[in-house]
Amino acid sequence: MRSKYTYDESGVTFFYYALTVLSLVVAPATVYMLFGKKSSAAAAKPKTPKVRTRKPRTKSSTPKIKLALVLAGWALIFLLSYKVKTTEVKEAKMWDPYEILGIDNGESEEVITRAYRKLSLKWHPDKVGKDMKEQAGEMMAEINRAHKTLTNAEARENYEKYGNPDGMQTQSMGIALPKLLVEAHTSPFVLMLYGLVFGFIMPFYVGRWWYNSTRYQKDRILNPTMSTFFKNIREHISQRNLIELLTAATEFIEEDLKYRPSDEAALKALSEKIRRVSQVYALDLFTPSKKFNSKDSWKANILLHAHFFRVSVDSVELADQQQQVVMTALTLVHRGLLQISTTHNWYICSTLLMNISQMLVQGVYCYDAPLIQLPGITWENQPTIFKENKLYSNHQLMRLPAAEQRQALSQLNDKQFEEAIQAAKMIPRLEIARVLLTVVGDKAITPASIVTLIVKLRIANAPNKIVPRGKGVAVADIEDIADDDTAAIENFVSDYAKREKETKQAAPEAYCPYFAGRKDSQWWLSFANYQSGKLVVPPVRISDLASERVVVLQFQAPPQKETYRFHLSVKSDSYIGSDVMQEVQMTVVDRSTLPVEPPIVDDISEPEEDSIAAQMAQMRGQQAGARRNDDDSSDED
Repeated sequence: MRSKYTYDESGVTFFYYALTVLSLVVAPATVYMLFGKKSSAAAAKPKTPKVRTRKPRTKSSTPKIKLALVLAGWALIFLLSYKVKTTEVKEAKMWDPYEILGIDNGESEEVITRAYRKLSLKWHPDKVGKDMKEQAGEMMAEINRAHKTLTNAEARENYEKYGNPDGMQTQSMGIALPKLLVEAHTSPFVLMLYGLVFGFIMPFYVGRWWYNSTRYQKDRILNPTMSTFFKNIREHISQRNLIELLTAATEFIEEDLKYRPSDEAALKALSEKIRRVSQVYALDLFTPSKKFNSKDSWKANILLHAHFFRVSVDSVELADQQQQVVMTALTLVHRGLLQISTTHNWYICSTLLMNISQMLVQGVYCYDAPLIQLPGITWENQPTIFKENKLYSNHQLMRLPAAEQRQALSQLNDKQFEEAIQAAKMIPRLEIARVLLTVVGDKAITPASIVTLIVKLRIANAPNKIVPRGKGVAVADIEDIADDDTAAIENFVSDYAKREKETKQAAPEAYCPYFAGRKDSQWWLSFANYQSGKLVVPPVRISDLASERVVVLQFQAPPQKETYRFHLSVKSDSYIGSDVMQEVQMTVVDRSTLPVEPPIVDDISEPEEDSIAAQMAQMRGQQAGARRNDDDSSDED
């Protein structure tokens, strides 16, 4: 059967096709706009007071364009739906001679002839009125054709094979494309459109996507940056060298942060200010890096140290770039340098990088007094406060009575004092409530066994002291479990994963007035070997510590019998002076010290001699004995 394809620009076929394709695009786009991931701008808006801010970015017109496109899409959907509803559908009807004659399939020729005569008498043009002659003529033609088809052998065979008594016919099928796309006078424009879409637009966007995806690591750090970090980071490296390595990142060569000749004078003046401040208040004098001495690294280094020493940047453009450099540097520390260091299990290097994270968030230099995080405390009055009152940290301040607090901060006026006390209340005071090293199910730690470390952390000054411990289930507190209660410890560890999901809390926002963006308070828990200075397990990032949190880690015990000393360190990524450290000892003993396990009692009785089980066992024994005898004889041969 020959097929003839036609293009349907007026019928319902094209409307159905266009409506389907448009719905597949517009409906998901609408769902994403309404319920998808919201813009991070609102979620990332800080709620704590800020000394340094970034200038507001020009609002992008992209959301408005997307909204307009979605609305236009819905308008087209409604228009096409109306066209589909109002357009008449012409259904192809198969010609059936049996239906025309009013008989069942497979009837005899006698029945066919009788039906033909009956219908001929009814629809013969001479038997009807004038007003029905035209209709009767059409009906008589169909009746004659149906009779001929069913009584003529060749016509009937053609009908059964092809559905038509005249044999194979041309079949017309509509294609849901407008005829305009294939007409001769429009073909040059259509080809130009195809060439533009498939030869330029699509390769351009695919190429750009591929280029951007290959430039970055999975953590959205440029590949050249990670390569520079890998080549230059060392286990024993100073904090100053880590900061200089940080400024060598390729991110600081990007268009909006790179060095411009117009910045030269402002950067030199800023560098001189930083040098004078560091000469008075810092242990190290600020000098440019000798190893990473490109102009871009020099600019990033100056802007970072201006942030650390809280030196004001007069240029509005440079001040805005400074905050962008600080935010970028924090990402590079967390996802770049710290990952490399922890992969190598470098404890000291990882600790220094965590200190740099605190410096970036609070805008302080290393070895600064934690008190300088409070509003009103400056480089000038902090030494006087320490000299007169021996006041160094925020926690010391909060332990004093109210009258002594005011006396200790007499350098501040009343408003500054109130702001400082409110800020000090926001800075968390962390405590290690319980540390337990155990082998689940055993009372002692033996060589090469799997040791479980359980640490319970508590924020002593948390505003919310109530911690959920499960939904309708009584969950034991690790502080109430004895060290030798192996059954209770085993139950606690087995329920830990479920309990962790149920008690997940939102981390509070960190108080960081010199950090322009929003920063949530998070922590790193590190467990390191005291003798080797290596991390036993990679640091755990705790992002949901609001009041209490239990952390469970596992590692393999050393193979030698000995007493080992470990450092358990919990460091904040946002505050200085809030870190806690505890020494933990672990004694590895010989397996022989473990209690002897009771023998397993086999309660399965022997089958009776006359039972089927006994007979089958006897047969198996005989067969096994026969096979052994055959093997012995073959060996002798």
